[in-house]
Amino acid sequence: MASGITQFLAEEGHGEIMAGIRDGVCPCPRFHHDPNHELYRPIVRIAPNHLSFGSHAAQKAIYGFGTRTVPSMIKDPIFFTPEVDHSMNIINETDREEHSRMRRMLSFAFSNSNLLENEDVLVRRTDEFVKTIGTMQSQHGKRGFNIVQQFNYVTFNIMGEMSFGDSFDARLEAQPEHRYHWADVIVNTTYMNDVMRAVCVIPGLFSFLEWWKTDHMKKTLYRHAEYATEHTEARLNINTDRKDFVYHILSSKGPRPSTLEMGSHFNVIMMAGAVTTATFLAGVTYYLGHNKAALSRLQHELRTKFKSLDEITSRALMECEYLNAVVEEGLRIYPPAGAGHLSRIVPAGGCEIEGEWIPEGTRVSVHAWSVLRDPLNFWNPSVFIPERWMKNEPEGQGGDRLETSLPFSYGPRGCLGRNLAYLEMRMVLAKLFWQYDLAWFNSDEIVWERDTKGYTLWEKPDLRVLLRDHHAGGVSCGAL
Repeated sequence: MASGITQFLAEEGHGEIMAGIRDGVCPCPRFHHDPNHELYRPIVRIAPNHLSFGSHAAQKAIYGFGTRTVPSMIKDPIFFTPEVDHSMNIINETDREEHSRMRRMLSFAFSNSNLLENEDVLVRRTDEFVKTIGTMQSQHGKRGFNIVQQFNYVTFNIMGEMSFGDSFDARLEAQPEHRYHWADVIVNTTYMNDVMRAVCVIPGLFSFLEWWKTDHMKKTLYRHAEYATEHTEARLNINTDRKDFVYHILSSKGPRPSTLEMGSHFNVIMMAGAVTTATFLAGVTYYLGHNKAALSRLQHELRTKFKSLDEITSRALMECEYLNAVVEEGLRIYPPAGAGHLSRIVPAGGCEIEGEWIPEGTRVSVHAWSVLRDPLNFWNPSVFIPERWMKNEPEGQGGDRLETSLPFSYGPRGCLGRNLAYLEMRMVLAKLFWQYDLAWFNSDEIVWERDTKGYTLWEKPDLRVLLRDHHAGGVSCGAL
């Protein structure tokens, strides 16, 4: 039996199958790629037709805008498949012209000017989060509580209201017991999508899995798509001047997209926007908990600059040097979308990457985790050091190649939600650590790199914390 499996895997093409399963479904794929990149850098063949790179030059070549002679690379259609309702969106659309149309349609919704105009949503939802975790701390006492779930909920609330305006709350409040069911479904959907994506490389198995998949898988995958479509339809039935994301899609030039397409866009906007930012917040909280000096310096900056929660605004946070360094270092050491491969297809005629000529049709990618943990790119790469992002700091003089940290990817497919993500990350971190001291967390029970499971996104362990209200003695707590 064993020899038969060995022969099967040795035959041409079957290595691609196993690589797809391993990279898409196996927890912590970085354990496969990180040592291999260190040993075989800068190019690692992870499947018969898939090359993994580990340099900034490769990032630009693979994800960049292309040149007159070499067009930009298209997304790998095997790993960027249609949604369960067969719809296409800004993430899975591989056709260049269609993707450009979608990007133009969505671009103003995610512009800095529009996001700052809707800052009240971000502030109000973050204040709700600060108040909620204070209540949870009172309820749980010395046992602490799982703050990861609360990060999932605050980013879900922000993305929901930014997307659908007032109709988001109105629809959820009709069934208060189901308020966060969609948020939980989103988290579960990320793993199931990876299962479906991985088996796409196996001829015939995708069709079989479509027939075989369990009721739970069907309910989870389809329920997320249904939630997105239902909220889109509810918002379309409301006349409002609120400049939410639906408003900007409807106001964009060009033909109006179908309800199916709009629902598909919000399917990925809610997933990518909520899950990745919550992942960052969980990770950076863990690393700050392990670096008391960094946490103390962050809180000193925030509490010196702001006398109340009400003073904390997005524009003011842009000037907080250490906060911004913490954000950049958090994105480097634990990139929210850095667990898997964002593969591309080498265009007709082939191209040169890392001094090697790569034939057309080859799958190529850069494994973010390997790049960001490479000692050739960063000094002491496994240590959380915000100072590396600051000028005139001793820790910032280690020869770090800061340009290799591209948490929102690069080029024509770079993340549209970059501006919103930065606003959210700064705001939630600032209000959280202005208000509370981190008195304890379960560091004796978890090791983040060991207990975090990597698929395309991360599956995070519980992070139980015990918070102490720093301002409980009478200092103004702003809106709280």
